[in-house]
Amino acid sequence: MNSTESHLRMARDELIAAMDASTADITGIRPPDEDRVADMADLLARLADVRGRPAMYASIGSGRGRGALVELADGSVKWDMITGIGVNGFGHGDLELAGVAATAAVQDIVMQGNLHCNIEAIKFAETLRAAARRGGADMAHCYPACSGGRVNEIALKVCMQARNGAPRVIAFEKNFIGRTVALSHIGDSPGHREGIPKAIQTDYLPYWDPADPDGSSADALAALTAIIAEHPNRHACFVMELVQGEGGFTAAPREFFAPLLELARSHDIPVWFDEIQTFGRTDRMFRFEGLDLGGYADIVTVGKMTQGCGALWRDAFNPRLGLLSGTFLGSTAAMAVGTSVIDRLTGGDWYGPDGHNARLFAAFAARCEAMVAAHGDCFPEVVGPRGVLRPWGGTGGMMRLTPFGGQKDAIVELVHRFFKGGVLSFFCGHGPFHIRFLPPIGVLTLEQFDEVMDIVEAAIIAHGKES
Repeated sequence: MNSTESHLRMARDELIAAMDASTADITGIRPPDEDRVADMADLLARLADVRGRPAMYASIGSGRGRGALVELADGSVKWDMITGIGVNGFGHGDLELAGVAATAAVQDIVMQGNLHCNIEAIKFAETLRAAARRGGADMAHCYPACSGGRVNEIALKVCMQARNGAPRVIAFEKNFIGRTVALSHIGDSPGHREGIPKAIQTDYLPYWDPADPDGSSADALAALTAIIAEHPNRHACFVMELVQGEGGFTAAPREFFAPLLELARSHDIPVWFDEIQTFGRTDRMFRFEGLDLGGYADIVTVGKMTQGCGALWRDAFNPRLGLLSGTFLGSTAAMAVGTSVIDRLTGGDWYGPDGHNARLFAAFAARCEAMVAAHGDCFPEVVGPRGVLRPWGGTGGMMRLTPFGGQKDAIVELVHRFFKGGVLSFFCGHGPFHIRFLPPIGVLTLEQFDEVMDIVEAAIIAHGKES
């Protein structure tokens, strides 16, 4: 190490020590600081003005946080159980990741691109590819990009070229894949494509339903058989979330997917696993790994917790020159931090039936069961398309809770009650609706999670009494 590198390392260490000291007062939730309430109101007004619409709630950060706790601009501190829709898996103010970001920040470029990159882009892609291979997917190449939508667009283009311009896509009902012009016509949310001309022809299959596992599985296979027969050799790919996110955090088993994937493969339809939200959060690093489906993967997309995003594919899908490029692959800091995140998730006690993710979900399930038993009036039957659903579900660090029958007004009101009580959350589903949690699995302890669930339970009871 030369003297310049030594000085930079010392400066980084001092910076991280100062950061640690500056957040030492963040030890639990607290209400807004009266002297800072006006600051938050001003920021919310500015945000609404510049963006053209108001924020859902007053969740603008101060720039300070510690672990699972985040300080907002009004001085309040809350448990972050949604992490920017699953992005901040190691919470707020993580010293190790901050150190990696600080080192990356003094590199010569902020953004790396297709024409010119530094080693961070190469390391990120190599690390992600190695992780996918360990999970059983024969991924030959990885192309980084700045967002989940961007890597999903890349995956779509790769599939279409490999299938000689096949214009159709197979996807599950209630899926979400992104908000670009093309992706909004694959995702099954009409509001996401209102006023947008149709860009992609998508054939939808029913997803697995825990209220009717055998019937929904049979119907999906029958639907896929019919779709392929109606449009032979016209499908660019079969894309799927192995745990549906927007659709309600439904975790289908292997026996649902395997017959569908076998049928798709027998007709040379590429299989694309969208792991952007599931990566790192279930019982294995990749959900396809936990379901032993890696051998079916032709394309895999990853993002959110990895900070940078990546599209991976088998060698047979390597596109011809000219199809892919990009001024931005990602920022130097994002890709360096993403590599560090994957490395941390590769080691440690995260996965398996007794791993940290499984223990978190077991704690969630136990609290939900106790709530339902003690406050049954707050948990009437949740009626889905095929029958009655359990009022909680998910897997690992993807959790959903469905009080009050999944009525939209009640669910939205509860999200706001949780916020006021000190918990950040969000909702999902298309009717019934659900509360969803994407906690910071990398830092959240079981003891902290118990405090979170105390707040959640109290808010549900209060809403039940008032309604």
